[in-house]
Amino acid sequence: MELKDIYENINLKSLIIGAALFAFIVVLATEYNLDILLIFSSVGLLYIGYGSRNKLQSVVLGAIGTLPLFIATVFFERLGPITGENITLLILISFLAIGAFCGFTGFYFSENRKKAIGQ
Repeated sequence: MELKDIYENINLKSLIIGAALFAFIVVLATEYNLDILLIFSSVGLLYIGYGSRNKLQSVVLGAIGTLPLFIATVFFERLGPITGENITLLILISFLAIGAFCGFTGFYFSENRKKAIGQ
């Protein structure tokens, strides 16, 4: 697997829709205290991974898909006030890890579906 496998044939539709869906659901759930909606926020990241071409691309794009929520959290404080010195870096690392995991899981679902249809 080469570096060009990450940036070639990116499904921009799934990246934009997935990132927007992820950020929108989280902000909506925290704004109106609808905690049950937070469960469904990973749907956007799974959609990003589902539309990816390979494992590495799904992990990278899943992590990139969390950046809109990171920006809304850190710079606009949409999820509440942020206190502490290192908290911004910890928020970024946790968002990237969640995005990478969900992106890979979405790709895994896509591959299993293709295998099941092929049998």
